[in-house]
Amino acid sequence: MRKKDTVIFIHGAWVTPLCWRYFAPRFAAKGFRTLAPAWPFKERAVADQLAHADPRLANTGIPQIVEHYKAIIREQPQPPILVGHSFGGLIVQILLDRGYGAAGVAISSMPPRGVSPMRLRSLRSLKRLRTLFKTPFSWRKVLPPPELDKEEQARREAQGIQTHLVPESGRIFWQLFSRKAAVDFCNHERAPLLLVGCGKDHCVPAETQQRNFAKYRESRARTDFVFFRELTHMSIAEPGCETLAAYCAAWVDARCAEREDVGVQEMERLSA
Repeated sequence: MRKKDTVIFIHGAWVTPLCWRYFAPRFAAKGFRTLAPAWPFKERAVADQLAHADPRLANTGIPQIVEHYKAIIREQPQPPILVGHSFGGLIVQILLDRGYGAAGVAISSMPPRGVSPMRLRSLRSLKRLRTLFKTPFSWRKVLPPPELDKEEQARREAQGIQTHLVPESGRIFWQLFSRKAAVDFCNHERAPLLLVGCGKDHCVPAETQQRNFAKYRESRARTDFVFFRELTHMSIAEPGCETLAAYCAAWVDARCAEREDVGVQEMERLSA
């Protein structure tokens, strides 16, 4: 029986690794070794972060988060699988582009530079933009967690979704429009990537994932796209996440098996 790979889960903005508490165990149940490390300076309990946000977050940007996960990946005995959600999906894409990771899954991913991140006609998207970019000097501040509107709060309570929001670096959002959020869409050597879009995602809509997917069309590296019509931006922690997790785990398992088959073929060729 083939030994399963390590899967590293990368959370998004405003949250902690607690967001993976329903999703990651489904990979572990299939035999994968799972890790869900926090972003820099977000390791403490949620209550502690809410009471006293780490001031170092103000100077934490996309490059620091990427370097943090690079160091974790280097510690693994072999290149791991990377699974990211929202802003974590962007981190996965950047890491794969730079040669880190054996394969990657980006769920409701914030897109790299060059892809419009939101459906700007959405009132919810416009409200989020105003909150982020009208706060004076927000690029050098630690921002408090956003308040959910009553409709969203009621939906999450009805579905039993616990939201553990924490303060966040304002810098990372400004860097979405800079080279720090860029990838080489034509990188032919990049590891396989699966992009996941969700039909009821009002934060980073499925159309954004489709535009992100289209950017990779000239690359020979494998890029797949899957659409889950009934899931929202909280797809990894809401009812229905088991179906999403099963699909992602099966995709990852298939990519690992392909890599192993290629390795066996290469060994046979060299020994012939």
